This record gives sequence, structure tokens and C-alpha cells, in this order.
Amino acid sequence: MNKTGSMDFKKINFGKADAHTEGESYPDLLDKGYLDVSKVTDSALNDSVFLFLGYKGSGKSALSEHLRIHAESAIVDQQRLKDFPFKLFDKVHLLEDKNIRYKKIWEWLLCHRVFEDLYNDNDCTVRSRDDVKKVVTLFSQEGIFPSANLSSLIKKNTTQTISASVKGLNLSQSTSEENVDHDIELLIGYLKSIICTIKETSPHLIIIDDLDDILSPNGVQFGIITALINEVKDLNRFFKLQSIPVKIIVLCRTDMFDRLPDPNKNKIKQDNSFIFSWYREGINKPDDSDLIRLINIRARLVYPEIKDVFKTFFPKKYGDSSIYNALLDFTRHTPRDFVQLINHIQSQCGADTAHLSLEVIEKGIKDYSTEYFKQEIADEMSGYLPGPVVERVFSALSSIRNRDFDFDEFKEKFRYAPHRDDECGNDVEVNDIMRILYECSAIGHRYYYDNGRTTRYTFKYRNRSSSFNPDDRIFLHKGLWKALNVNF
Repeated sequence: MNKTGSMDFKKINFGKADAHTEGESYPDLLDKGYLDVSKVTDSALNDSVFLFLGYKGSGKSALSEHLRIHAESAIVDQQRLKDFPFKLFDKVHLLEDKNIRYKKIWEWLLCHRVFEDLYNDNDCTVRSRDDVKKVVTLFSQEGIFPSANLSSLIKKNTTQTISASVKGLNLSQSTSEENVDHDIELLIGYLKSIICTIKETSPHLIIIDDLDDILSPNGVQFGIITALINEVKDLNRFFKLQSIPVKIIVLCRTDMFDRLPDPNKNKIKQDNSFIFSWYREGINKPDDSDLIRLINIRARLVYPEIKDVFKTFFPKKYGDSSIYNALLDFTRHTPRDFVQLINHIQSQCGADTAHLSLEVIEKGIKDYSTEYFKQEIADEMSGYLPGPVVERVFSALSSIRNRDFDFDEFKEKFRYAPHRDDECGNDVEVNDIMRILYECSAIGHRYYYDNGRTTRYTFKYRNRSSSFNPDDRIFLHKGLWKALNVNF
């Protein structure tokens, strides 16, 4: 065991569950304590990559906060779409089908935001100040300038607002709603021409985040999100061809992206996306895992001499596994899961904070399972299922009392699980529930090969191309065991 001297494990700040909260309260953690995995910041700042995909808690918002805090030359505008009013997209009455309508509305909203960001940059120069002043004056009269964010802008935009703006700029003499589709084209074209006259030396990043928070069980927003991604791709190309130093970035959950109704999404995924992937199989030393490296980087902000937090404070083994593998197995190999696991272990420390006992680790794991992991899975499921159904699912899983089971066993338990009202999943296919649990990595599969002599486990976080199979044995994620009181 290494000598720790006066080191105190509880003095190390490993981070928060929410990256925006972490960035506001402890910016150093997302500056010097940020792990630039696979040089993701280079992709955000320089490459043609604009779509950043990852499962919940994989580091998308942390990237946004890191860019806001750390990017010395770039001007970062974070647009968080939490509680975004998607229903208002249908109140702008364009004649085209809804897919074209959604894309056109996004083009207008984003061009407006780019114009406003450039206008507010005192270092920008413009060739035609009169045109810029005219636009600002007119938009101010219409109540759409300045705008706090994209959410407030869409709330102020109506068919009448668009038509009035076009008339005020003398771009059209149309007076009827039948010409609104033509009006918005004229307005977007004019705004783009103004943007092209603005000269800027500092790069501008507009980061669209919190798409995680707008899922609904019926998925009504998926078409609008598809239009957003396609429009961002087109606008970024326009900015690049016009040598305008503006880039729009979209942060999106992988499972959401996979459900989007877009036949061309694989092209975007291959050519224009970065996928956060933290899983490494068979971790036996810290250099094998970026998650271990992240913990060590943050520990060195307090104790620069630390080489390995786990060798310094933890026992070598937990159960039959190395401490690295043992702890990672309680997570889905995401930064949020792992940081929260370490935090919950840290919260159980007593007087001796230089050496963690197995008892402290055990208490921390139980606290993590009950207070964090179960709720994190519930939050993720709530994007697809009503809250009462999620509660019923956990009740059924808990009543099984085993870490592995088959599909029919869960189906029977779910059928008789106690519930509060009539909206508890009687009309939901159990197969769909299990598929959602699998997508969240709350469950995986255990199967045998080599005549039953070898056992393998698969989870979504380990193999993104895998899917739920009702014929395979179902295996409950280890992070849920203590919360659900299963036998193991």
C-alpha cells in the first residue's frame, strides 16, 4: 500500500452529475480537469463534425461547458432546448409539407441567432451599416430582437410576424397567408446576405444542447429534430463556403438519433458525427480506461503528486476482481455514472480518509445503487414511458429477486405488479418495455456457448449494434442489484 501522508480522499472534488452545474460551480473541473477524449475539442472547433452523439451522461454537455470555459478565441453561445415549445412549429402556416416546413423554420431561427450573435460582437465589422441598422430596427419593432434564446424566438414568431418583417424590408408586397412560404424564403435570403457582409475574426460556436430533456412517449418531436440536424448541416456548409467563422453544433443522445425518421442519417453519422464511447473491455490498469484517467486528472487538481487514486486510497481488489474492473462493472462506462459512484463511496468515508475499507466501499455502492443509479435509469426511461409505468417496471424487477431471469418471468411479474391507476402500462407491450430497458443498459443478456462451458454477457453500452432478444436469458445490470434487493 502506498503511503498517503496527509492526503484526504474527501477533499478531492470529482464533479457533479450535471455538467452545467459543474461548470458554473467548479469551472476548473471542466478546464484543467477535463479529459479531451479522442481530441473531441479539435473536432468541435475545426472539423466538419457538428453532431456529437452519446448516451446519457457520456460527456456531451461537459464538452459544451469545456468549450465555453476553455475556448480562448472562440465565442460560445449555448442554446439549451429544455422545455422547447415544439408545438409552435405548426403555428407558422407554410404551404409545404411538414418536413420542409420544419427545416425552413429552423433555418430562419438559426440565421436570426447567428445574426444576433455577430451583431453583439463588438469586434465585428460590416460593409453596410445602414442595412444592419434597418434589420435591427424592424426586428425590434416586431418584438423579435433581441431574443434571449431560440425558445423565446419561436414563441414570438407567427405568420403575421414573418409577413410584417418582409413588408418592412420592402422584400414583398404579399398580404395573404398563401404567400408566407415565399415570404420566409425572402426573409431568410435577405438575412443571409446581411450575415455575409459582417466580417468577424473570432470563431463563433452555437451549441444546441438538452435534446435529452424533450423526449416524449409518442415521439412527436423526432421529425422536428431530424429537420434541425439536416438544417445545421446545410448552414454549416454555407458558412464554410462563405468564409464566415460560425459553426453550429448539435449534442444528441445516441438512442434518440437512432429513432429519427431520416433515411440519410447514416451519411451524417459517418461523415459529420463524433460518438462518445468510453467502454474498454478487460480493464486491469488505469491506462486502459479513460474513465480511470478522468478520475486521476481531477484528483491531481488537489494532490498533484497522485499517480493513481485507486492505488493510493483503495484496496487492490473488490471481491474476485481488480478494483478497476469491480467498480466499473457497477456503471455503464459513462463519466456521470463513474463520477457518481466515486462520490457516493466518498460520502461514506469516516475518520480514516487515507485508506478506504471494503465496508466503506460496500456502503458507497449501496448508496449509489439506491440513490443514483436506479433514479438515473428511471429518468432515462421516462423519455419513452409514463412515470407510473416506470414505477411498475421497477416493482416487477424487484419482485423477481434474481439478477437473471427470462422474458416470461418478467411478463408475469409485470402483469401482477401493484400500480396506482389505469395508466400503468396495461396497453404497453412488454416487449417494448424490455427493449427500452435494454437501450438504457438497465438489462443485458447472458448466454452460453462452447457447449455451455463459457458464459458471455452483452449490454448496449458494450455493443451498440446489439438489441434485445426475448429468447435470451435477461441479466440485470449490477448497478441495480442493491437498489432492487436481488439475490447475488
